[in-house]
Amino acid sequence: SMFWLKFQALGALMSAGSFAAPTARAVKRAKMEVPAAAPEAAAPAPQQGGRLMPTTGGTDPNCNGPFDCHGRGCKATGTRCHSECEGRHLDAIEKTRFDRDFGFQYPREPSVVITASRDMGRTASTWVFNAVRLLYRQAKEACDSYWQRRLLPESLQERLQTGAHVLVKTHEWTGELSQAEFDRVRPMLTHVIVSVRQGFSPDPAWMKVATHVIHYEDIVEHDEAGQNIGALRVLRALAEHLGIEGLTDADFRRVDYDLMTMKMPTGGCDQTTKLWPFHSRRGGRPQPAGPPKDGG
Repeated sequence: SMFWLKFQALGALMSAGSFAAPTARAVKRAKMEVPAAAPEAAAPAPQQGGRLMPTTGGTDPNCNGPFDCHGRGCKATGTRCHSECEGRHLDAIEKTRFDRDFGFQYPREPSVVITASRDMGRTASTWVFNAVRLLYRQAKEACDSYWQRRLLPESLQERLQTGAHVLVKTHEWTGELSQAEFDRVRPMLTHVIVSVRQGFSPDPAWMKVATHVIHYEDIVEHDEAGQNIGALRVLRALAEHLGIEGLTDADFRRVDYDLMTMKMPTGGCDQTTKLWPFHSRRGGRPQPAGPPKDGG
């Protein structure tokens, strides 16, 4: 129900601190009592005629669409949820886009963003996938994220019907698609972000079409004082590549914090984050003592 959705979302917002406090109207409608919060900057107004709009240009079911899995599988794939589930698994904050009080907007021209690397390539490709997802979330731009091993035009077109950006984590397409099949899907991919690492061979097929390359070494760079954080520079460059506008230094610090503290599953794959228990998250950086103190 919408009440339960609001209840979950408000709890996530208050614990994560990823957004400004919900409006009084949203709190009242959710029938929750929360402590008074200090005034914060108002969310940016919807851009009239710009790249974003307040409502979808497609059809976006409220967590009840053909790709929504909820751990039981989805109508579109016809299979139960499994380790390589191709359904939609939004987190509690992402689901607030279905309530306009929370200020999410939809792109006029949705992007199809691919984050690619070799399978088991140890290039921080899952970090990159979540970085894209959380940058869109922090900017309050609707984004649907998926795992797909075989990229086909028909499957991407179906996912674009919600009017949100489509983000796909994948690995090598060679062996999964013929060159002719890949040539059919390539024009749909607005951004191809490839993860690489020194000492590990990059995937040559993806490198040929990469629009942005992220180096593992840049992600994990840091000094002992924790002031020279390479991940922040990576996030800024990534947002610029994606065309995400309006994020502040505090926003980037918040996204970095959320990436650093993302819960690691104890068994199986987390279908939202695509993290597995064997994943490493921090690349040698110390665990943050707490969230950013500047309101980010």
